[in-house]
Amino acid sequence: MKKLLLLALTVISAISLSFDLKTFNIREFDGKLPLISLETFMKNKNYTSVEGIVYEMPSEEKFRTKADVDQNLLSKEKIAGILVITIDELALYNGKKNTALVAVNGVVYDVSSSKLWRDGSHRNMHSAGQELTYEILKLSPHGPVKLDQMRPFGILVFTYTQLGKYGKDGTKNYVSAFGVVYDMADSKTVQKGVHFGYPMGSELTFEILQRPGHEDMLNRIYPAGLLVFSREDLKRFDGTKVKVISKDLMKSFVGINGIVYDVTGIDEWQQKIGVDSNYRTGMFYTISDFSPEEELTRVGFVIQ
Repeated sequence: MKKLLLLALTVISAISLSFDLKTFNIREFDGKLPLISLETFMKNKNYTSVEGIVYEMPSEEKFRTKADVDQNLLSKEKIAGILVITIDELALYNGKKNTALVAVNGVVYDVSSSKLWRDGSHRNMHSAGQELTYEILKLSPHGPVKLDQMRPFGILVFTYTQLGKYGKDGTKNYVSAFGVVYDMADSKTVQKGVHFGYPMGSELTFEILQRPGHEDMLNRIYPAGLLVFSREDLKRFDGTKVKVISKDLMKSFVGINGIVYDVTGIDEWQQKIGVDSNYRTGMFYTISDFSPEEELTRVGFVIQ
């Protein structure tokens, strides 16, 4: 019996430790692990971040590495979620008077320990506090290999409101589809913040699904983070305020169990996904044993 118990604990620990943000693929995130905001994390005395994974594990140090934690404490059952930081919050961590953070492929890294990022500047070319996927993967001579030596801090997210600030006035050309924010920096078809009539800074899942082949195009551009919705953001998608681009239709989203789904143009959508007719778009809901009869299109997430 003791041997079986020891084996079970070993397996659980292995599952926990196998989840590593250094190998995290943001395109494949399914929302099964909660996204915990930096604000919520700092306020909760029971939370400790171990390289971006938040555990129910009180500690005097809020941020720890795998090397300085008893591995037996990092069980799957103690995982509370993944630490996230918004694009606006990231800008505050520029290495001048605080931690130096950079984001690549949706993962935020702490580069404070690197001499190459002294005072938050890298060879007078890049600054900490920024999303640098395109710069690191496309322009850097050494690519992302140096990041293997850096500690993951969490995952980068954009609120819908923050996303809307991009694509104009010299800002980066970010767009969102299927819950992932992409950087269109390498696209020659973007002119003055517009891609064939589709403005940057937009959520374009429905529009992409109307154009065969465009979903595959996402594999050729750079993922920058996840799209998240605040309560106020989601209210805009109640079917009356946000228009589908190039189509006489209004967008309708609903948040269920931490994931935001697109139900635009679906007649009697409540019945088709197995919820009560009193449910409304533009709202968040928590539903136990939620299992929709019809597959839904994911457009974003909710952070705690």
